[in-house]
Amino acid sequence: MQKTLGVKADIMNVAERLFCRFGFNKISMDRIAKESKHAKGSVYYHFSSKINLMNSILESELEKIRTDLLAIINDSNLSEPEKIKRYALVRMESMNNRYSYHNVLKNRVLESGDKQLMECFSKVHDALVTWEKEQLTAIIVSGKNKGVFRQEIDASKYVNSLIMMLSSLEFPFFIFNLYDKYKNSFDYMIDEIIFKPLETI
Repeated sequence: MQKTLGVKADIMNVAERLFCRFGFNKISMDRIAKESKHAKGSVYYHFSSKINLMNSILESELEKIRTDLLAIINDSNLSEPEKIKRYALVRMESMNNRYSYHNVLKNRVLESGDKQLMECFSKVHDALVTWEKEQLTAIIVSGKNKGVFRQEIDASKYVNSLIMMLSSLEFPFFIFNLYDKYKNSFDYMIDEIIFKPLETI
Protein backbone atom coordinates (compact mmCIF):
# COMPACT_ATOMS: atom_id res chain seq x y z
CA MET A 1 0.00 0.00 0.00
CA GLN A 2 2.80 2.38 0.97
CA LYS A 3 4.61 1.60 -2.30
CA THR A 4 1.45 2.29 -4.28
CA LEU A 5 1.00 5.66 -2.58
CA GLY A 6 4.66 6.44 -3.26
CA VAL A 7 4.27 5.71 -6.96
CA LYS A 8 1.14 7.86 -7.18
CA ALA A 9 2.82 10.78 -5.40
CA ASP A 10 5.89 10.41 -7.62
CA ILE A 11 3.78 10.58 -10.78
CA MET A 12 1.93 13.63 -9.46
CA ASN A 13 5.18 15.42 -8.59
CA VAL A 14 6.67 14.81 -12.03
CA ALA A 15 3.45 15.80 -13.81
CA GLU A 16 3.17 18.98 -11.76
CA ARG A 17 6.72 19.97 -12.66
CA LEU A 18 6.12 19.32 -16.37
CA PHE A 19 2.75 21.09 -16.43
CA CYS A 20 4.20 24.14 -14.69
CA ARG A 21 7.18 24.32 -17.02
CA PHE A 22 5.59 23.51 -20.38
CA GLY A 23 1.85 23.90 -19.90
CA PHE A 24 -0.92 21.35 -19.56
CA ASN A 25 -1.68 20.99 -23.26
CA LYS A 26 1.94 20.34 -24.28
CA ILE A 27 2.53 17.37 -21.99
CA SER A 28 1.31 13.87 -22.76
CA MET A 29 0.80 10.89 -20.48
CA ASP A 30 3.63 9.19 -22.39
CA ARG A 31 5.97 12.03 -21.42
CA ILE A 32 4.87 11.82 -17.80
CA ALA A 33 5.49 8.06 -17.75
CA LYS A 34 8.94 8.52 -19.28
CA GLU A 35 9.99 11.35 -16.98
CA SER A 36 8.68 9.62 -13.86
CA LYS A 37 10.35 6.34 -14.87
CA HIS A 38 7.12 4.43 -14.40
CA ALA A 39 5.39 2.22 -16.96
CA LYS A 40 2.58 3.85 -18.89
CA GLY A 41 0.23 1.19 -17.53
CA SER A 42 1.19 2.20 -14.00
CA VAL A 43 0.39 5.85 -14.75
CA TYR A 44 -3.03 4.91 -16.11
CA TYR A 45 -3.62 2.57 -13.17
CA HIS A 46 -3.49 5.58 -10.83
CA PHE A 47 -4.96 8.19 -13.20
CA SER A 48 -7.55 7.39 -15.86
CA SER A 49 -6.63 10.45 -17.91
CA LYS A 50 -4.43 13.53 -17.96
CA ILE A 51 -7.32 15.66 -16.71
CA ASN A 52 -7.85 13.23 -13.84
CA LEU A 53 -4.16 13.60 -12.99
CA MET A 54 -4.40 17.40 -13.02
CA ASN A 55 -7.52 17.22 -10.87
CA SER A 56 -5.57 15.23 -8.27
CA ILE A 57 -2.74 17.77 -8.35
CA LEU A 58 -5.11 20.71 -7.87
CA GLU A 59 -7.00 18.95 -5.08
CA SER A 60 -3.70 18.23 -3.36
CA GLU A 61 -2.62 21.87 -3.62
CA LEU A 62 -5.89 23.23 -2.32
CA GLU A 63 -5.90 20.67 0.49
CA LYS A 64 -2.59 22.19 1.62
CA ILE A 65 -4.28 25.59 1.65
CA ARG A 66 -7.12 24.18 3.77
CA THR A 67 -4.59 22.65 6.15
CA ASP A 68 -2.81 26.01 6.56
CA LEU A 69 -6.11 27.77 7.20
CA LEU A 70 -7.40 25.15 9.63
CA ALA A 71 -4.36 25.77 11.80
CA ILE A 72 -5.72 29.30 12.30
CA ILE A 73 -9.39 28.36 12.55
CA ASN A 74 -8.72 25.74 15.23
CA ASP A 75 -6.25 27.82 17.24
CA SER A 76 -8.02 28.38 20.57
CA ASN A 77 -5.46 31.04 21.52
CA LEU A 78 -6.65 33.35 18.75
CA SER A 79 -9.66 35.63 19.14
CA GLU A 80 -12.18 35.95 16.31
CA PRO A 81 -10.69 39.29 15.15
CA GLU A 82 -7.22 37.74 15.13
CA LYS A 83 -8.50 34.75 13.18
CA ILE A 84 -10.00 36.94 10.45
CA LYS A 85 -6.79 38.94 10.08
CA ARG A 86 -4.55 35.87 10.11
CA TYR A 87 -6.90 34.01 7.76
CA ALA A 88 -6.65 36.65 5.04
CA LEU A 89 -2.88 36.88 5.37
CA VAL A 90 -2.17 33.15 5.46
CA ARG A 91 -4.59 32.43 2.60
CA MET A 92 -2.54 34.57 0.24
CA GLU A 93 0.79 33.31 1.62
CA SER A 94 -0.29 29.72 1.10
CA MET A 95 -1.64 30.35 -2.39
CA ASN A 96 1.64 32.02 -3.30
CA ASN A 97 3.27 28.58 -3.00
CA ARG A 98 0.74 26.67 -5.14
CA TYR A 99 2.37 26.74 -8.55
CA SER A 100 0.01 24.39 -10.39
CA TYR A 101 -2.91 26.52 -9.22
CA HIS A 102 -1.17 29.59 -10.68
CA ASN A 103 -0.47 27.74 -13.93
CA VAL A 104 -4.09 26.73 -14.44
CA LEU A 105 -5.32 30.16 -13.38
CA LYS A 106 -3.05 31.71 -16.01
CA ASN A 107 -4.31 29.27 -18.62
CA ARG A 108 -7.88 30.09 -17.64
CA VAL A 109 -7.52 33.87 -17.76
CA LEU A 110 -4.83 34.64 -20.33
CA GLU A 111 -5.19 31.79 -22.81
CA SER A 112 -8.08 30.12 -24.59
CA GLY A 113 -7.66 27.11 -22.31
CA ASP A 114 -8.77 23.53 -22.49
CA LYS A 115 -12.49 23.17 -21.72
CA GLN A 116 -11.99 20.08 -19.56
CA LEU A 117 -9.16 21.77 -17.68
CA MET A 118 -11.30 24.81 -17.00
CA GLU A 119 -14.14 22.62 -15.72
CA CYS A 120 -11.66 20.76 -13.53
CA PHE A 121 -10.30 24.02 -12.10
CA SER A 122 -13.76 25.43 -11.48
CA LYS A 123 -14.91 22.28 -9.68
CA VAL A 124 -11.91 22.22 -7.33
CA HIS A 125 -11.92 25.98 -6.79
CA ASP A 126 -15.67 26.09 -6.09
CA ALA A 127 -15.25 23.34 -3.48
CA LEU A 128 -12.62 25.44 -1.73
CA VAL A 129 -14.83 28.54 -1.80
CA THR A 130 -17.79 26.60 -0.36
CA TRP A 131 -15.57 25.34 2.44
CA GLU A 132 -14.19 28.84 3.07
CA LYS A 133 -17.67 30.33 3.34
CA GLU A 134 -18.64 27.80 5.99
CA GLN A 135 -15.50 28.40 8.06
CA LEU A 136 -15.53 32.19 7.82
CA THR A 137 -19.25 32.44 8.54
CA ALA A 138 -18.74 30.40 11.71
CA ILE A 139 -15.99 32.80 12.84
CA ILE A 140 -18.15 35.88 12.17
CA VAL A 141 -21.18 34.42 13.97
CA SER A 142 -18.99 33.45 16.93
CA GLY A 143 -17.53 36.96 17.04
CA LYS A 144 -20.98 38.54 16.99
CA ASN A 145 -22.16 36.26 19.78
CA LYS A 146 -19.18 37.31 21.91
CA GLY A 147 -19.72 40.98 21.13
CA VAL A 148 -16.35 41.48 19.43
CA PHE A 149 -17.94 42.14 16.01
CA ARG A 150 -20.71 44.59 15.17
CA GLN A 151 -24.16 43.02 15.59
CA GLU A 152 -25.53 44.58 12.40
CA ILE A 153 -22.94 42.84 10.21
CA ASP A 154 -24.60 40.37 7.81
CA ALA A 155 -22.27 37.36 8.11
CA SER A 156 -23.20 35.88 4.74
CA LYS A 157 -22.80 39.13 2.79
CA TYR A 158 -19.56 39.98 4.58
CA VAL A 159 -18.04 36.56 3.86
CA ASN A 160 -19.09 36.65 0.21
CA SER A 161 -17.51 40.10 -0.15
CA LEU A 162 -14.33 39.01 1.60
CA ILE A 163 -13.84 35.94 -0.60
CA MET A 164 -14.61 37.97 -3.71
CA MET A 165 -12.02 40.57 -2.69
CA LEU A 166 -9.33 37.99 -1.93
CA SER A 167 -10.05 36.08 -5.15
CA SER A 168 -9.72 39.27 -7.19
CA LEU A 169 -6.15 39.65 -5.90
CA GLU A 170 -5.09 36.21 -7.15
CA PHE A 171 -4.67 37.45 -10.73
CA PRO A 172 -2.28 40.39 -10.09
CA PHE A 173 -0.51 38.66 -7.20
CA PHE A 174 0.18 35.30 -8.79
CA ILE A 175 -0.08 35.73 -12.54
CA PHE A 176 1.83 39.01 -12.74
CA ASN A 177 4.02 37.99 -9.78
CA LEU A 178 3.21 41.09 -7.72
CA TYR A 179 2.71 39.32 -4.39
CA ASP A 180 6.21 40.01 -3.05
CA LYS A 181 6.01 43.62 -4.18
CA TYR A 182 2.73 44.36 -2.42
CA LYS A 183 2.58 41.86 0.46
CA ASN A 184 3.63 44.52 2.98
CA SER A 185 0.74 46.72 1.85
CA PHE A 186 -1.57 43.73 2.22
CA ASP A 187 -1.29 44.02 6.00
CA TYR A 188 -2.64 47.57 5.75
CA MET A 189 -5.44 46.40 3.49
CA ILE A 190 -6.42 43.74 6.02
CA ASP A 191 -6.62 46.28 8.85
CA GLU A 192 -8.27 49.15 6.99
CA ILE A 193 -10.50 47.45 4.42
CA ILE A 194 -11.14 43.87 5.49
CA PHE A 195 -11.32 44.20 9.27
CA LYS A 196 -12.61 47.77 9.70
CA PRO A 197 -16.27 46.96 8.93
CA LEU A 198 -16.29 44.35 11.70
CA GLU A 199 -15.01 46.58 14.50
CA THR A 200 -17.32 47.53 17.32
CA ILE A 201 -17.54 51.25 18.07
